[in-house]
Amino acid sequence: MIFTYIDGSNARCSVNLETPHQKTKKFETLFADSKLEFIKQFIPAYRVEQKLVLFDKNHTQLLEFHENNDINSLENTESLEDDTQLLFFTSGSSGFPVGAFKTQSNLSKEVEALKELVSRKTIKRVVVTVPFVHIYGVLAGLLLPMALGNIELIVKEDFLPYELIEEVKKGEALVITTPVFIKALGKLSEAVDMSSSLFISSTGPLSPDDVTLFESLYSTDVMQLFGSTETGGIAYKFSDTKEWTPLKDVEVKQKNERLSVTSPYISSHLLQEGIQKLQLPFTTEDIIELHANNFELLGRSNKIIKIAGKRISALAIESLLESIEEVQRAVVTLVYKKELLRSEQILITLQVTKELKKSFIKAKINESYGVLTIPFKVVYVDEIKLSSMGKKVLF
Repeated sequence: MIFTYIDGSNARCSVNLETPHQKTKKFETLFADSKLEFIKQFIPAYRVEQKLVLFDKNHTQLLEFHENNDINSLENTESLEDDTQLLFFTSGSSGFPVGAFKTQSNLSKEVEALKELVSRKTIKRVVVTVPFVHIYGVLAGLLLPMALGNIELIVKEDFLPYELIEEVKKGEALVITTPVFIKALGKLSEAVDMSSSLFISSTGPLSPDDVTLFESLYSTDVMQLFGSTETGGIAYKFSDTKEWTPLKDVEVKQKNERLSVTSPYISSHLLQEGIQKLQLPFTTEDIIELHANNFELLGRSNKIIKIAGKRISALAIESLLESIEEVQRAVVTLVYKKELLRSEQILITLQVTKELKKSFIKAKINESYGVLTIPFKVVYVDEIKLSSMGKKVLF
């Protein structure tokens, strides 16, 4: 693998990844201020099977945890498998981040499954727009390119959409990116033939309209990955199809409407108020409809809203609201209040150029999903930020 780094002035340089790393038996924490430094530290350490802790040091809670705790001194570290190599942390969007230990077996088997999926294309170059501290970035953005062998890995700290287009124009590229980039590229007016390339998108949902527009503009395929830090990859789908297909060796079932997973990619141990063994099958918070071996993802259990007798994902309502000209970003959440006798209240947080009447918002929802009878509240904020992986976050 050849590693090409593009700096802020768009100068390109080849980077040596043969720096020796002295392996220790303990976990080492990888700190890096850039993608370049991360790769230069990670790959030599990974190759000698060094145990590594990976987390975003800009995450205040995780930084405080690291400063006050030594992973190697935690109780029950001896229960971890001998080939445990990486410790990832979740984003913490639903509470304090959970740590997920990954073994060499977890990682290598999932990389082989991904390698098999992308084999439909001839790949000579891998272009990565995502950060590397999260599991998707490491698996798809680093370990997959390493497994592909004789390819060029191309990384820049922050690609602009038109810069990414210029890079992929060269052909035979695998692009590791997020829904934010897919949406942004869909807004460019230039139609480009990228039929020799493949885009992988993860970390969030893509609307069918965004996928259709993107694929029609660029004559290429989008493969979406679905999974989590704890489970690793679960399933994939191409284009705007509704159904997800489980990855190789992943078994999915339905338990109380939720997705239940058995997989060789699932962490055997989590770091959550101490090191705990994870029991299989693992039941997620995702509500699904099972269709033979495939499934349709309806949304998270705490993000499903019943409107006119139908189960609607809060994410679908967010996409609907963001189609309104004045709405830049929307976040829809469910709030449970005792004074409402346990019924839901919908909280709609908006970043807008102009405030909207509540009656207009309700009419828009009614028009698409039926009469909204659940109480809802609208809150306006100056900015709804995006995380490093492109997820909307509220502070």
